[in-house]
Amino acid sequence: MKALIYSFFLMMMIGVVQAQNVVSTQHQPGDFPIIVKGKVPNILFDKNDHQVVETTAKHFSEDIKLVSGRLPKLLTSGKSKENVIIIGSLDQSELISGLVSQNLIDTLGMNNAWESYSYQVIPNPWNKKKKALVIFGSDRRGTAYGVFELSKQMGVSPWYWWADVPVEKKSTLYVDGNILKSKSPDVKYRGIFINDEDWGLLPWSANNFEKELGDIGPKTYTKVCELLLRLKANYLWPAMHERSGAFNKYKENKEVADRYGIVMGSSHCEPVLFNNATEWDEKTMGEWNYASNRAGICKVLDQRVSENAMYENLYTIGIRGIHDHAMKGNFSVERQIELVEEAIQDQRDILKQHVGKSAEEIPQIFVPYAEVLHIYNNGLKVPDDITLMWVDDNYGYIRRLSDPLEQQRSGGSGVYYHIAYLGNPHEYTWLSTTNPALIYQEMKKAYDYKADRVWMVNVGDIKPTEYNTQFFLDLAWDVESIQRDHVFDHMYQWYQEIFGEELGKAAADLMYDYYQINFTRKPEFMGWGEEFSSSRWRERIEDTDMSFTTYREAETRLSEFKKLSERANQLRKKIPTVQQAAFFELVYYPVRGAHFMNHKLLLAQKNREYARLGHAGTNRLHQEVIAYHDSTRILTEEYGNLLNGKWKGVISAIQSPGATFAKMPPCKEIELPQKAGWGVIVEEHQKVNGIHQPLVLPVFTSHYQEAYFIDVFNKGKEALEWTAEGSEEWIQLSKTSGMTKEEDRIEVSIDWEKLKGSKDGFVKIKSDQKEETIYLRAFDAGVTSDSLDGVYVEKNGYLSIPLEGYHEKLDKDDVQWVINKGLGSTGASLAIENQHAKTAGHWARNDTYAHVEYEFYTFNSGRFDISTYVLPTYPINSFLLHRFAISVDDESPKTIYVGADIDSDRWRNNVRRNSSIHTSSHYIDQPGKHTLKIYYLDPGVVLDKAVMDFGGLKKSYLGPSKTQLNSLVE
Repeated sequence: MKALIYSFFLMMMIGVVQAQNVVSTQHQPGDFPIIVKGKVPNILFDKNDHQVVETTAKHFSEDIKLVSGRLPKLLTSGKSKENVIIIGSLDQSELISGLVSQNLIDTLGMNNAWESYSYQVIPNPWNKKKKALVIFGSDRRGTAYGVFELSKQMGVSPWYWWADVPVEKKSTLYVDGNILKSKSPDVKYRGIFINDEDWGLLPWSANNFEKELGDIGPKTYTKVCELLLRLKANYLWPAMHERSGAFNKYKENKEVADRYGIVMGSSHCEPVLFNNATEWDEKTMGEWNYASNRAGICKVLDQRVSENAMYENLYTIGIRGIHDHAMKGNFSVERQIELVEEAIQDQRDILKQHVGKSAEEIPQIFVPYAEVLHIYNNGLKVPDDITLMWVDDNYGYIRRLSDPLEQQRSGGSGVYYHIAYLGNPHEYTWLSTTNPALIYQEMKKAYDYKADRVWMVNVGDIKPTEYNTQFFLDLAWDVESIQRDHVFDHMYQWYQEIFGEELGKAAADLMYDYYQINFTRKPEFMGWGEEFSSSRWRERIEDTDMSFTTYREAETRLSEFKKLSERANQLRKKIPTVQQAAFFELVYYPVRGAHFMNHKLLLAQKNREYARLGHAGTNRLHQEVIAYHDSTRILTEEYGNLLNGKWKGVISAIQSPGATFAKMPPCKEIELPQKAGWGVIVEEHQKVNGIHQPLVLPVFTSHYQEAYFIDVFNKGKEALEWTAEGSEEWIQLSKTSGMTKEEDRIEVSIDWEKLKGSKDGFVKIKSDQKEETIYLRAFDAGVTSDSLDGVYVEKNGYLSIPLEGYHEKLDKDDVQWVINKGLGSTGASLAIENQHAKTAGHWARNDTYAHVEYEFYTFNSGRFDISTYVLPTYPINSFLLHRFAISVDDESPKTIYVGADIDSDRWRNNVRRNSSIHTSSHYIDQPGKHTLKIYYLDPGVVLDKAVMDFGGLKKSYLGPSKTQLNSLVE
């Protein structure tokens, strides 16, 4: 349903295009023929040009063969008298220089530009009757990007190898004869970090793709670097765990990177390209402790820089402990600052000596990750030319950005961001479920605060983060190409380019709903427990906060996943054979995998509850849990067997030693007596041992006309015979008797035509053993749906309001309210567009300032609580607070401070739920219609939903669903 809603918006809007389309099957005068009747042009480049130009030209030749079936000739000299494609860089190619000197190509704006490219069709300089397509770049990578963009438009996806996207054969293709010049990228350095490779990329490479080496090596990095160029990326942090060999262990690795023009770097814990996790030997080198072994550490760093200085690098500066740990020694913050500043200066001296430039001219980054941010915030001085690389909290929420003073730094700033992570409070390296709208929300905010020098994304094993990697890097190349109202247009376009218009749209619909369902809880988090204190990364499986009775949370989630999975099955039958592998990798495996994991863990929870009740369905549920567990394994094996085992080992159902969620969860089997026994489960009844609570259904209301369930279950092997009867004629039962083997559901509703006013009643269930009475109340509110059309109306002592569904909004000055479609537990959220909007003081919290209003109707009065759900974002920088204000009617607005301390229990819950819940107390003096108001105070706050508790709110995970009569409010 959510995907259908989004599709409607998609059809109503014009999508954005990532790059100007220059390839067509239709000929226009002046166009250049790439393929005509099976004929293809020659490809000419200067053998003295940058190495990456030759590398790219060879790939381009193969790309043309994939599309046409014909392999073009590659020429490095001579005068081609046929149609020819000339490839070269403006700063190195003599061929291009010759065309410039003859005024044959237009280079205006291209000289000294960063990574831009141009397509220009000119007469063949050696045969005026023929044509030349000139693809040139302002520099070596600009040239490569121009070539690979043309490949992409010809139909060769950047993911043709990594995701097995097939290439459609074409007999005719032309390139637009008009001059095209690309912009330079919005973010200067754009890259990926291969991380936590132990359970994916490493076993795949070592045992499958690069068996001769038994490691991740140059063969694998050749494929990685090619992918980066095709994605218009330029920067790589290589794999660095202890189990895999360090990048610089194999000399060929850095040669591969240079051959592809990729800028090499290293992660936040690897100073100046040195992987201390595997390359530091404490026995021979001493302790990795800057206070006691400064000379020993500087020695290895000096050697590393001397070996790599001839290549293009972006150096990570600073010092931490071994492999993502804080520095050794119980030092004060002041002493830590001294040590880090010493390390920075020593490393800059080493760079200056070996790179042959001043320290200010050598690209460097400083990453205030984890505890280093605390050190930085306490006064660490980082030289002005070093790029500050801000970090997220490992779960997609950026911890801080540059304040006005930091924005003046010559080195600028960037962001290190996660779409995969292994660590506290929980890993998520199996499936890729980070919502693209969240990536946009956070990275656009970063860009608005001038974090445009470096964007680095942790992609885990590359697979299965393919789409989010593409989205992140496309956004980095051209931030304005994706708009808030059109975020998911990018995804729809991507899937349609792969699977065609109709099937691609259906695939994107699936993935849209996939991101929505998983936003509220990732599949990896469904085990629910914390880590064991005695074993790192090992969690204890617990019952979730999702109830099978209250608000039908667990039941609804299972139903949503089952429907999604069935849609994936149906779509798979329609996918052509040639696209089956790509569909399995990009759609089928994540959808089915998430379905299986949620069913396994939620049904295990239900099994344990049924065992406590002595429910006859207990053992069947145990078998279902086993089936879902086995299905995940079988699905993963199918992935590994694709294309004759091409990807064997790259996806593992168990992604770390502590991935308890991936193992068989605790389940119980019980021995049932022969004779039937019975019990009932009543909707929203939460049984607590030691407390006697009569069985009572939630209140039925005339305005919502609800139905609630009573489940009659058996406790024996023989069938249970039972009857049910309502005490009043206006009580409707979907079933009044049964012969129950395990469980029967009675849906209870009210015939409002027969009922006048509010009354009490009951349902009596009888068997030959005993009888049970379930009480109920029918509440005639005395209001009609028409009179409260679109108003949020109380139900069972609570109201639930999606905050994007306002009735009135007031934009003011630089504050404009905008809806984030597809981001939030309700499927959307509310924010402000301008992240530089001025913060509001106490004086601004009144109805003349920016706010939104919601009309609600209650049958109660007095004091009540409002729980406001917001995304767990952080203050944008040290100069800003992170607040909103809330009031009801004319009361003085209450200020709510958003946030939680990293590593606190509140933070752990927030990031796993993707929501931070803040409760405030309010008062109304009489029942009836009232107005909820939420005021803007600071930029960066993202509002999701509000739940009002008048005494009826039950414990749940997400709170109740929307309580609104009839109309959708836009």
